[in-house]
Amino acid sequence: MKKVLWVKFGWSDYYRGGPVDGNFGWINDNKRRQIEARGHEAFNFNLGPDETYYCYVPPQGKRYAPTNPDPDGWTVICLAKNPKYPGIHIIGWYEDATLHGDWLDPPAGVIKKRGDAAHPAFDWSYCISSKNAYFIPPEYRTMPFSDRSIRQGKYSFLDGPDVEINDNKRRVLRLLEERMKVMLPFATKNPNEHNLPDPELDAVDPLKGFGTPEHRKSVEKAAERAVIKYYKAKGYTYERVTHIPCGYDFIFTDKKNGVLHVEVKGTANPRPQFFLTRNEHLKGLQSNPLWRLVMVTSALSSAPSITEYDAAQLTRAFDLTPYVYIGAFVAKPEG
Repeated sequence: MKKVLWVKFGWSDYYRGGPVDGNFGWINDNKRRQIEARGHEAFNFNLGPDETYYCYVPPQGKRYAPTNPDPDGWTVICLAKNPKYPGIHIIGWYEDATLHGDWLDPPAGVIKKRGDAAHPAFDWSYCISSKNAYFIPPEYRTMPFSDRSIRQGKYSFLDGPDVEINDNKRRVLRLLEERMKVMLPFATKNPNEHNLPDPELDAVDPLKGFGTPEHRKSVEKAAERAVIKYYKAKGYTYERVTHIPCGYDFIFTDKKNGVLHVEVKGTANPRPQFFLTRNEHLKGLQSNPLWRLVMVTSALSSAPSITEYDAAQLTRAFDLTPYVYIGAFVAKPEG
C-alpha cells in the first residue's frame, strides 16, 4: 500500500535558515513585531549533522500535526505558494519519512550547528523527519497549479493505513505524482551545502551554485557561437562590442530588417535562466528600443535552443529579482 500525504508551509528559496513568506500566524506575527520572518519551516530542507531532515508543518485546526497509527515509510509531498504570484508549487518531497504526530524540539547537535541557541526568537520545531529528500531549487519552480482542496488545508493524507480514499484524493494524488515525474530531472537529491549552494551563505562566490567560473565561461562562449550562427543564417552581419559598457554584446545589421543590439544569455540547462547586470538593465532593457535579449538553452548540446525577447516580452516572461547587492563605503563630509 502507498503511504502518501501532502503538506503545505511557507515559501523560502532554499529552506536553510533564510526568510519565510506566507499567510501563517507565526510569520505574520513576526512581521507585525518587525522581527525577521523566519518561520519554523526555515530549515525544512537543511540536512542536519545527523544526516536527517527535520520538517515543520503548520497546525491544522484541532488535529495539529499529521499523525497515523503506522508512522514510518511515508512519502511527504511538500507544497508552498510563491507570495508574488497565484498558484501552489511542489518545492520538494521526502521519501520513507516518519510522522511524529507532535512538534518536537530539534536535537541539540542540530541547534548547535545552526546557532539557534543565540537567537531565542528563532526557535523552531518539527513533526516529520526523513533521511531522504528531493528538493526543487527556486529557479525550477515554474509549474504553479490551483486546487481548492489544497488551498484550504495545511496537510492531507492521500493514501495509506486508516486513510479514507475518495475520488477527490485520487485526483489530487494523480495530479501531484504527474508533476513530480516531470520535475524529477530538476530535483536535487538529498540537498546539502555542497550540491545546493545558497547564495545567501556564500559571500565569496554567490554564483557558485551555477557552476564553476570555467563552466560559466564555456556556456557563455557556446551561446555566443550559437547566436552568431543564428543571425548569420538570417542574413545579418555582426560586430562584437563586449569590450564596451553599452548594455549589450553584439550589433547585428541587416539591410532589410535594420539593426539589433543583442545581449546574449546562455545556460546549459533546458530551462531558461539568466543574470542581468545593472548596466544591461539600465542601458539595454529600460532605455534602448533596439535592445534584444537572446536566450540560449542547452547551450553545450549539439542542438541549442534560441529565443529572442524584446524588453516588453522579457518582462512578461521572466521574474526579474535583485540577486546580489554591492556595498561601497561612502565617507560623510565633515562639518
